[in-house]
Amino acid sequence: MTRIAAIDAGSNAIRFVVADFDGPLSYNVLHKIREPIRLGHNVFTGGGLDEEAMDRAVEAFRRFRRDIDAFGVKGFRAVATSATREAANRDVFLGRILAESGITLEPISGREEARLVHLAAGSRVDLSEGRWILVDLGGGSVEVSLVDEAGILWSESYRVGTVRLLETLTEARGCHDSLLAWVRLQLRPLTIPPANGYPGPTAFAATGGNIEAIARLALSYLDPLKIAILPSNRLDAVIHMLSGMTVPERIHELQLRPDRADVILPAALVYRHFAQMVGTGQVVVPSVGVKEGVLLDVAAGLGVRRTPG
Repeated sequence: MTRIAAIDAGSNAIRFVVADFDGPLSYNVLHKIREPIRLGHNVFTGGGLDEEAMDRAVEAFRRFRRDIDAFGVKGFRAVATSATREAANRDVFLGRILAESGITLEPISGREEARLVHLAAGSRVDLSEGRWILVDLGGGSVEVSLVDEAGILWSESYRVGTVRLLETLTEARGCHDSLLAWVRLQLRPLTIPPANGYPGPTAFAATGGNIEAIARLALSYLDPLKIAILPSNRLDAVIHMLSGMTVPERIHELQLRPDRADVILPAALVYRHFAQMVGTGQVVVPSVGVKEGVLLDVAAGLGVRRTPG
């Protein structure tokens, strides 16, 4: 067994996971934490990371460091996505994380995010037949990739994320009162092949915490160890339901976390946009994301091989 950890400092939450690997693609999760720290707050409208969010993140990284040591982790990687990479004060933040936890937090590009998501999705979904669109939606950006058995054919990162959509709508309230209209306006520039010179996709897989929450609402149950198939009409039904509810109602009636309840509707609209563009009639939900891609990437770097027996 090789014990590995991953940290994904996203725009809406920070995720930490420890897993034991007995092969390059085979692992068992021992410990995981989701810290509801919205690093994207203020970045997408004010340009910098919020002081309170940074303080909370630093404290979380101290706990992660203690867990890494206590679990005897052999290798780990910590990555940060759009909120951190765009923040004007990111160097101050990264310096504090390193000084106070001993962890190097690495801001990664949208292309690297897409590569990690491809690694994770490929460990759950057979990507060998046809051409797949992979969509990973976070708080600050959405990474879109066209993949087949050869790997990533095309990839693009768009500055359209759930936290960004909510906060820029607040800034533009004088012009746009409708969340649905605002999201549709922001999605207009987003394209996928064949518009970009490649053959069109034949299947669609989506990753991220929001699509997993949407699938649970649509299907009543979601096994995190298996892929789920979400029909487009079920996605439409969830959008209709969420559109008729306030954020407090979503928290109370649907048992959603507060930091999920406010972003889940714009997330559903983004995923519906891509489902319509692909036209497959369903969304494959592999229940993996960036953090699982990081785990697999670290395992590969450590040369993890399958345990005999």
